[in-house]
Amino acid sequence: MGWSVMIATCHDRQSEEAILSTFNKADLPDVEALRVLVVEGAAYIDGHVGNYQAKKTITRLAASAPGLSKVVNRLRVIPDALVHDEALAERVRRAIQLHPQLRSVFISVRCREGIIELSGTVELTSLCLCAEYVAWSVSGVCQVVNSMKVSRASVPEEREIGQHLEQHLQCCLGVKPWQISVEVERGTAHLRGKVPSQSLRHLAEDQVRLHPHIQDVVNHLIAEEASPHNHHAIAS
Repeated sequence: MGWSVMIATCHDRQSEEAILSTFNKADLPDVEALRVLVVEGAAYIDGHVGNYQAKKTITRLAASAPGLSKVVNRLRVIPDALVHDEALAERVRRAIQLHPQLRSVFISVRCREGIIELSGTVELTSLCLCAEYVAWSVSGVCQVVNSMKVSRASVPEEREIGQHLEQHLQCCLGVKPWQISVEVERGTAHLRGKVPSQSLRHLAEDQVRLHPHIQDVVNHLIAEEASPHNHHAIAS
């Protein structure tokens, strides 16, 4: 559906202003470059951002707005300044080396067209997740492919995996430590607790499924929607 067609339809200006206000309160850069249109409960976001992490953040913030049925994020990822692949890889290497938990860990970093690939073997799953998070934080990175492996000799206990997943979800979703619990049993992760929206409920499950030691996920999370009939769906 094009902008000209949607503008001809009655759009929800109040919801559009509320979403843009949320972006401003979050101190997102270049908010003026974002365009938001809400039609029949669906929010369409156009424009560009400097990295993929910012695009994910914008989707999450928009999905928290009450009364929406879905968020369609059509933002383009355009780095603020084009960076040569090797220069970008060096930025990521430096960021990893400066991180206190990763200083003594050898991690190979490659870059192609803004896509960072991490490889190597680490002793803890938490180090694998930490390296990916650090890579995402580097300006100019469009995508991170985590090919790191956890040493078989040091496969973490399921209790440890659950604790690390809880910490990862708290950071990724911006929830309080007591809001989500993750219990792992025979490779299956059981998610319990509450999240602000249905979109974050799905996002939590997607994040846990990425873990190399998780085979399946049972999602018991409760979405605290503004309305029991309001179900967020995200398309990006």
